[in-house]
Amino acid sequence: MIIWYIGLAGALGALSRYAVGLAIDPRLPVFPTATLLCNYTGSLALGWLTAGGAARLKLKETARAAVASGFIGSFTTFSTFSSEMLELFYEGQAWKAIAYAVASFAGGLLLARLGERLAARGGTGGALK
Repeated sequence: MIIWYIGLAGALGALSRYAVGLAIDPRLPVFPTATLLCNYTGSLALGWLTAGGAARLKLKETARAAVASGFIGSFTTFSTFSSEMLELFYEGQAWKAIAYAVASFAGGLLLARLGERLAARGGTGGALK
């Protein structure tokens, strides 16, 4: 049964990712902002969820897997990031590709850490105190 929950959550995450792309990309064409935003929010959410947020919400393992693997897994997207970065290189915008890579990696790690810290503040006995 868990596979159905993960699949449904994955479909919702993918649709949410697509909606962010429709809403953001036309307005902010500097570099792939929608993908960056999705990956940032996903990093923050997954950091929080895995460091105690799931316990704070009293999520059962099935719900945690659906949210983490299903929704967040499909909402964030390494393959789109990779493709967009290569596209910037092919268009002769190497500096944008490098800035995008640095912003993606550094921002994702910082936001995952922030998510962990926020979960630890909740007093759930998460990974960090």
